[in-house]
Amino acid sequence: MRLFLLACISVLPLAGCEKSSNTSITRTRANGVDTLYSKGTVADGEARFQCIASSSGQCHYLVLDPACSTDAACAKPALRRFAVAVGQAEAMRDLPEGFRQCVSQDPIEQCHRE
Repeated sequence: MRLFLLACISVLPLAGCEKSSNTSITRTRANGVDTLYSKGTVADGEARFQCIASSSGQCHYLVLDPACSTDAACAKPALRRFAVAVGQAEAMRDLPEGFRQCVSQDPIEQCHRE
């Protein structure tokens, strides 16, 4: 019985462990009004893209290979291209670790700004 209690006590601290997460916020404003406000979170292998505000009514996302940069054109095609309506979120699994993402209020072909 003592051994069982000791085993239970040693496992309890692990029950409260939380895996790390990564969050990115993209927010642009004009005249005090959000023209784009998006929140992206990656936790426990799931990426969640939340469109909080957009002047077009949708947030347009590009998900890029980890080898690509959001600052320059990339020879590799986007892994995913999708839109999320304001007030909605899209969740997806199986994206490669370290993927890059960018978001805009309008459809975009590449992430970098010219």
